[in-house]
Amino acid sequence: MAQLTNCLMSTVINTSGGTKYFGFLGPRGKELADGGELSFFGHPIEYVGHVTGGRVAAMRNIDGLSDALIAGDLEIKETPNPVLYDGTSDVTKMLKMENDALYSVDPCWLATDYSSAIDT
Repeated sequence: MAQLTNCLMSTVINTSGGTKYFGFLGPRGKELADGGELSFFGHPIEYVGHVTGGRVAAMRNIDGLSDALIAGDLEIKETPNPVLYDGTSDVTKMLKMENDALYSVDPCWLATDYSSAIDT
């Protein structure tokens, strides 16, 4: 199995009904067509808050993301899977959901094939 980092990515979708410019996405903003997606490393809050304008610019971007989500102009399709460490077993796993079932899986950056269903 190849080592990947796709499990560390987030994806947002333009759900505004038309092409829209989102000034808080990326260092200079991004224009997304209706249904257009943007993928990036990390969590959306970290992505929009990491700017070169200091704390005020970061908060403005976070507020912009929040406003776009509340208005229905943007949707978060996925975020990085939670990474959990079991100190007893000395094992790191990630949570994954498929068909409404949660599973623990090896992180995508490891070259293994293990997964285990979580009983609910």
